[in-house]
Amino acid sequence: MNVSTRPTRLLAAAIAVLAVPAAVLAAPTNAIADKPPDKHTTVEVYDSFQKPGGYTLADYAAKWATIYGPGEMANDDTRSFAGNSFHVSAVPFTQAADFSVFDHLKYIAVSTKSWPVPARGSVEFGSTIRAVTPGTEPGRVVHGTYTLSGAPYAAATLEGQQAGAVMNVIDFSTGQLFDWFVSGSTAFALIERLPSTVTGNTTDPDSPEYVGLDQAYTQIIREIPASSGPHEVTIRYSRADGGTADYSFDGRPVAHVEDVGVPLDVQGQDYTGIYPSLGAGEVLGDQIDSLVIGHGLFSLLDAFPFQHPEAPELAVSIPLSERLFGQGADATFDDFRVKTVTTR
Repeated sequence: MNVSTRPTRLLAAAIAVLAVPAAVLAAPTNAIADKPPDKHTTVEVYDSFQKPGGYTLADYAAKWATIYGPGEMANDDTRSFAGNSFHVSAVPFTQAADFSVFDHLKYIAVSTKSWPVPARGSVEFGSTIRAVTPGTEPGRVVHGTYTLSGAPYAAATLEGQQAGAVMNVIDFSTGQLFDWFVSGSTAFALIERLPSTVTGNTTDPDSPEYVGLDQAYTQIIREIPASSGPHEVTIRYSRADGGTADYSFDGRPVAHVEDVGVPLDVQGQDYTGIYPSLGAGEVLGDQIDSLVIGHGLFSLLDAFPFQHPEAPELAVSIPLSERLFGQGADATFDDFRVKTVTTR
């Protein structure tokens, strides 16, 4: 370098620095201020049905409670853990009930552990499901009778309504549920809030915890084509946006619901049309403090609101011959896991 030119070059460099816009000079400070908040993530494998020496029904009972009885297992207990997974089968279904929602539960087991919903963040439940549903018929029409008027009832049903393997996510205190139904060639996401006549959270209609037909709803959000699997299903809940639920299937987002507790048709959201609600519901949001996970075999053939005493004019009786027509479900469940993301 020519020594005589050094002052000139240093002066030019200083002028260049001074000419940089203030926003650029401030960028490092803003970048620190705008960085996303810290997140803490935990993943718990709740049950993979593996244990040194072999997983048994006693191990299963320690993690899963059959709080609504054995269901189809009372006739023939098909539960097994071959291949380090949980297998349960009822082909065909043999039990049915023409009362409330009790026809739906062919078999259900609920986790003996619950998981808190973080104040900020989310909790996500996942599992792997394989399902075949022999005897189901595309669009099968189920017939019944309105019990007060004697008028005939008929409704076409989805494959998963006839028989399905289900993962449930449940808050018993509010009655809010989120479900994946997987059948032989389809799957659907369901959201519902059970009334107090089902959950038994209170018998006092004047209690603030009482859930009547102005708040209860059951709605199938979206049905998608699916093979028998296995498929990875997840349901994620957060308190954001009045309570948010996200459903994914094999890693693909399928359904997103905000203002959980408000029926989809009240919100004006697209859904399958099964079943229209009878009330405005309420935004649950922060009321859902913890959730449990469940699994089982289900049918969903009844007419909403499922013989609820507040609407006797809508009660439909469906004979057992319409409920049991040779359909059944054979399911394998595995890798029940819970992912909690806490945002500071």
